[in-house]
Amino acid sequence: MADQQELLRRQRALADFGEFVLDHDDLQAVLDEGCRLVAEALGAELAKVLQIDRGSNSALVRAGVGWRPGIVGRQRVDLTERSSETHAIETTEPVITNNIERETRFDFPQFLHDHGVIALVNVPILLPGRTPYGVLQVDAREPREFDQQDIEFLKTYAMVLGPVVDRLKTVVELRETDERLRLLVDSARDYVVVVSDADDLITDWLGGSEAILGWSEDEVLGKSTALMFTKEDRDAGAPERELGVARRKGSSPNLRWHLRKDGGLVFLDGQTIALRDGEGSLRGYLKIAQDVTERRRAEERQAVLTAELQHRVRNVLAMVSALVRRTVKGDAAQAISEQLQGRIDAMARTQALLTRAVGQGVDLENLVKEELLAQSADGEAASVAGPQVKLSPKAAEVLTLAIHELATNSVKYGALGQDGGRLAVAWRRDEAHGAEWLRFEWVETGLHLPPTEDRRRGFGTELITRRVPYELRGHGHMDMRPEGVRCTMEIPLVAGESILETGSPA
Repeated sequence: MADQQELLRRQRALADFGEFVLDHDDLQAVLDEGCRLVAEALGAELAKVLQIDRGSNSALVRAGVGWRPGIVGRQRVDLTERSSETHAIETTEPVITNNIERETRFDFPQFLHDHGVIALVNVPILLPGRTPYGVLQVDAREPREFDQQDIEFLKTYAMVLGPVVDRLKTVVELRETDERLRLLVDSARDYVVVVSDADDLITDWLGGSEAILGWSEDEVLGKSTALMFTKEDRDAGAPERELGVARRKGSSPNLRWHLRKDGGLVFLDGQTIALRDGEGSLRGYLKIAQDVTERRRAEERQAVLTAELQHRVRNVLAMVSALVRRTVKGDAAQAISEQLQGRIDAMARTQALLTRAVGQGVDLENLVKEELLAQSADGEAASVAGPQVKLSPKAAEVLTLAIHELATNSVKYGALGQDGGRLAVAWRRDEAHGAEWLRFEWVETGLHLPPTEDRRRGFGTELITRRVPYELRGHGHMDMRPEGVRCTMEIPLVAGESILETGSPA
């Protein structure tokens, strides 16, 4: 009769534990209640759950009943070779010690002696996959003969406890992840964060979505994300096209003007991401985008101002050119006028290159080829070769005039104007004085210039030999040889945003 009552008490303990687990999802509370029920079922005053800490090769008293303050949650047990807990974990078998004073197989931590523990029994707690979580241990303050029935009950209890611990650990981890995501999303006030289902119906309206777009969550749930698109984009099929790209490629850029509830516009920079489960099935979409309206409007204002500046500068240069034509008279003056107009046109071409892509620099190869094209140079007589080089505005301004002078003189007197003449324009990057330099060469060959040829120093020579060193902190050389001109210019490749920036000394 006593055995039957004891069996019923243990069955009742398992049932009570099951009911408690159904009503609670807090792991600590479940472990503490589990210790209380198992101690009561075995008629013991003390019970505990030891959780393995692989990093320190120890186990923490994670939960317990009957222990003095400072033990649960703080006390650790070293998992040494002479630890009964280590034996239980490694063999996945229960360990019984009916009297620790006579036990020779194991050493026991001091806090057990301090609590008057004499006998103990423990069983390993295994998670699904037989991964050890820790040990369930019952301690008695008097010598006790733990028998096979006690072991079977504890093993059954531990088998129930393992999956419960695993589920609650997952719940805790998911709750912590959800909390981190919530904090992250709530702090993203400058971002529209929208989650929609596989049919693109909105399920979550997060981050700064309401503040940026104006709709509340209740107003948009269950509606298509197309409501954020402008009428023009909807008519053009932009929402469907964006989702299609996301389905095929995983994500799709979302860079456009979007519609607010009040009819206003906001410019968003982000992407739409296809959400798939572990089997690859489409579960929905995540649209996340930053509000960059002010930046976009600033870029548009800058583009307008740049276009206006380009228009005004061209008008000024055209007016100067017209004034030159009307003011200069006579044959001699006509030659001067043509020279001046050519230089003005060269400056205009440079200005067009500079305003074509603000802040991007001027491509050296394009600069050379456009100047040769402007001079109607014979393409077969000239070769142009060199790596890609982006010139700062100041360097582009100076080099354009220098190349214009070289090309003009070559057409009139040199390789581009005489049969058999050849022109080779080449450049390379060099390292010098701890910086990157450009070495530019203009070499004419195939000519037969008489020794008496006028070798006076003109504007082009002054520009190359004096202005390049002064304004660009470089070197310029002109060599008038009988077979043709050889010009070399070397300048440091210094980045700059403005044509007013110069390397010349203050």
